[in-house]
Amino acid sequence: MKKKRKQISIILFVLLVLSFLLLLNDTLLSEENKKIYNISIIVRGRNSESLMIMKQGIDQAASEMNANISFVTLSEENSASEQMELMNREIKNKSDAIIIAPVDYEKMSEPIENAMNKVPVILIESKVKSEKVLSSISCDNYNLGVSLGKEMIEMGNKRANIAIVKNNLECSSIKDRYDGFMSAIKDTENTITSWEVSGGKQSDYYNQAKKLLEDNDVDVVVTFDPSILETIAEVKKDLSSINKEKTFVEIYGVGSTSKIISFLEDKIISATAIQNEFNIGYLGVETAVNKINGKKNNNNNNTISSTVINIRNMYSEENQRLLFPFVR
Repeated sequence: MKKKRKQISIILFVLLVLSFLLLLNDTLLSEENKKIYNISIIVRGRNSESLMIMKQGIDQAASEMNANISFVTLSEENSASEQMELMNREIKNKSDAIIIAPVDYEKMSEPIENAMNKVPVILIESKVKSEKVLSSISCDNYNLGVSLGKEMIEMGNKRANIAIVKNNLECSSIKDRYDGFMSAIKDTENTITSWEVSGGKQSDYYNQAKKLLEDNDVDVVVTFDPSILETIAEVKKDLSSINKEKTFVEIYGVGSTSKIISFLEDKIISATAIQNEFNIGYLGVETAVNKINGKKNNNNNNTISSTVINIRNMYSEENQRLLFPFVR
């Protein structure tokens, strides 16, 4: 009887060991067969906080889809030549797909079309001039500009002196926002002045914006670029401490960095239009992985939601999710 029990125990032990070895083998084979996707993401500026929420969406998708992300920034803001060089470099480095925010609607068209012959290319935020079918992920930037213009009018600006910062209009997202805004205000009696700030450093932007705000009597300043919105707000804050009249200048723009939100809370910025940047990052990676695997998208153009945030609605549950997607 004891001998029989011993035999049964040995058989069960052998079966247990065999089961374990089979499970381990399946797991190892599964890991070996799991493809790692090397995806390069090229943005249109230097590394900044304005990219933080998008990077959260990218990281989330990368962890779910086994993607290895190379996040590439520029040394010079909005440099088309540098963006071309970086795109070619990433292809030579055996990237499986390129996700890019084109800095120039026309100049980046041919380089992107050429790159598409080698690897899948997905456009985010902005587009390029092309007759080819290109996968793109962005909000409706024209409508975003319209919404920002309507917000400014609703705040009582129908006969105001308005300064519009016209930087980076060669970028399709900025140009579309500008066109939408101008369409929304075309029937008002506002007086429009164009401003432009230049230079590669934030201090250059600050000094030029400071002089423009000091030397011009304006009621409203509008910009469509997050980094310039931060700068204009910073200038207003500093000037208001020595010139109380500057306190009443209203600022409207685009972006959702912590600085912009802080300026909005302090009523230095009147309103900011934001897009769901988390979804742009997430869908960019998801689309790239699908393209690498030869999967067809039903819609090559994913339109992301956008909204205008002001001090009255910034604490709504929906807007808090847009501003802080990882805060629960």
